[in-house]
Amino acid sequence: MLDKTSLDEKPLALVVDDDLSLRLSMCAALAKAGFATVEAENGREAVEIFQSDAPDIILLDVVMPEMDGFATCSAIRSMPTGKYTQILMVTGLDDTESIERAFEAGANDFVAKPINWTMLGHRGKYMLRAGRAMEELNKSKRRLAKTQELALLGNWEIDLINNSFHCSPEAGRLLGLTKVHRQISYNDFLASVAIQEQDRVKEKIDSAVKFKRPFSINYRVILPDGAQRHILNRCEIFFNENGVEEMMLGAVQDVTQLKNAEEEIRLLAFYDSLTGLANRTLFMDRLGHEIASANRHGKIFALLFLDLDQFKRINDSFGHHIGDLLLKNVSETLQKCIRKSDSATGPVLASDSDTLIARLGGDEFIILLSDIQKPENAAIVARKIIQAIPTVYVLEGHEISVTTSIGISIFPVDGKDMELLLKNADSAMYHAKEKGRNNYQFYKNSLNDAVSERYSLEQGMRNALKRDEFVLYYQPQIELATRRIVGAEALIRWLHPQKGMIPPDKFIPIAEETGLIIDINKWVIQTACRQNEQWRQADLKPIRIAVNLSGYQLASQNIIQIIQEALADADLDSSNLEIEITENVFMQETKDTIGILKQMKDLKLRIALDDFGTGYSSLSYLTTFPVDVIKIDRSFVMGCTMLENSRVIIKAIIAMGHSLGSKIVAEGIETEEQFELIKGYGADEGQGYLFSPPVNHIEFARLLAQECLL
Repeated sequence: MLDKTSLDEKPLALVVDDDLSLRLSMCAALAKAGFATVEAENGREAVEIFQSDAPDIILLDVVMPEMDGFATCSAIRSMPTGKYTQILMVTGLDDTESIERAFEAGANDFVAKPINWTMLGHRGKYMLRAGRAMEELNKSKRRLAKTQELALLGNWEIDLINNSFHCSPEAGRLLGLTKVHRQISYNDFLASVAIQEQDRVKEKIDSAVKFKRPFSINYRVILPDGAQRHILNRCEIFFNENGVEEMMLGAVQDVTQLKNAEEEIRLLAFYDSLTGLANRTLFMDRLGHEIASANRHGKIFALLFLDLDQFKRINDSFGHHIGDLLLKNVSETLQKCIRKSDSATGPVLASDSDTLIARLGGDEFIILLSDIQKPENAAIVARKIIQAIPTVYVLEGHEISVTTSIGISIFPVDGKDMELLLKNADSAMYHAKEKGRNNYQFYKNSLNDAVSERYSLEQGMRNALKRDEFVLYYQPQIELATRRIVGAEALIRWLHPQKGMIPPDKFIPIAEETGLIIDINKWVIQTACRQNEQWRQADLKPIRIAVNLSGYQLASQNIIQIIQEALADADLDSSNLEIEITENVFMQETKDTIGILKQMKDLKLRIALDDFGTGYSSLSYLTTFPVDVIKIDRSFVMGCTMLENSRVIIKAIIAMGHSLGSKIVAEGIETEEQFELIKGYGADEGQGYLFSPPVNHIEFARLLAQECLL
């Protein structure tokens, strides 16, 4: 079926659809936009018309009898003349798989039914212009490549016998050496090469001279006016009549036009024309490389799948032009969010170059966060986006705001290949929409895994107290002047029947969140007091024992009664018990917390301030709550022999503590040099692996029996 009108000088559009009414509507819209049209009612007829009439653009329905749109598109692309023809797939299938099949078959773009007839003609014109630009760029690339293969625009040579160098004036002009008014030397020849490329170029040429072999290299030169030129430098070896390498003959060519054309083609192929963001093709390529790199280096990364909430309503209300402006503004907002995402809780990303933002189509965006260290960093970025997107955008007089729903998948836990990672991020995004939109969700299975692990530890802790799985290890505290043991710090460990030894930093935070910390604190105090009394009954010299209490809801732990009962049950004098608390307890400054600390002092307990200098340190609370002991954090002690700042801080803490009447204990002493330095500064006591690591109660009794630890 053929209806060809006004073919002279008008671009020809082939409309392929088995629905006559739709064909007529499309032809009318295109004719209004200045196109001539031909029609085909199926794919087979479309292929025949393409061969005979060579249309400039094809509007191709997906679902047709005899030969569907995908097969028709593939058939046209396989023809010699079908490489640059623009193909717009027209589909009523609103699913990602159909869209991906369309692009794989060779479509340039797709449009979903119902069709906006006004926009159809404009889209056809844009596609025609893009197609012609691509064809012209490819033609220019081929012409330039061939021309520069044949034309020697400037020549140079190196005599391999006497190692002399000669360069033609034309080569000098190309390299920006017009101000050199003497014979151009080899060093002059390399002087204009961009600094970051000079070593590479010199190494390439020097190696070719040494081994007498040809080479070809591309690099940039910087001209005297600051302009940049791309140079192709090639050389061959010239042999004398005896077959001996005699001369290295080279040519430099200005390939700036070729490079610019390649860059234009790259932009068309890999970047979204509306937003300037990466397109699906570039994103999938980068994702493949990221998976390979993460597998090699054992790293994790995240995908954030974004969909603007109710974007269709904005398009319907204000038109597609305003919708496009909104998409451009949102893309700029996303880029700003990523650039600012490396400041919260330490570096979230190694650098800006470790991220890629792409527009997949419509109102869908995806962000690749590379090397994120931990999944929580992806949530930090997602929260920033959630907060930033609803900004009111003023678009041609209209105030428009939009929200977004974000799904997050993590490599490798949520998938080890591209398809699964994308699918799971997409699934998590729909989960976010089900949660009410304007939020982010991790992929559900990974959440379940995390919750399951946390629940396992929580349940295990409930049973650990009943099954006596917790144990206390004891680290000696040494009087620095004599090296005698004067105390011990009790440190909790969890001997899990399946997981083995679990350190406190893995389970204490969960214990605090669930309230189990109250029972754990009680067990630690009771066990430490009981053990101290057992050592005394074994005729070992009396010492004080320090227990580190979690400051979580200290006022609600009934801690004073627990301490009193533990001391009474063990028949232990309160002077032999020391309570270690961290700075965050002081920083709470609640009335109840102040009361508890005063009651501890009334019981004649020693109060030690642990990890001093690592929290939100303030000298004011040291006057409000006079402590008996200030413990210098191990981070300062470990750096004291190398870092001047650490030594300054240590001396300041010691001087301040002594002026307030407090004892000073240094943690983390591991070498004799550290010991002598800390002792020389006037610290009273210390602990660390130089003297002994934390040990069980039996081994500690053996240490206690010694006069001193040397």
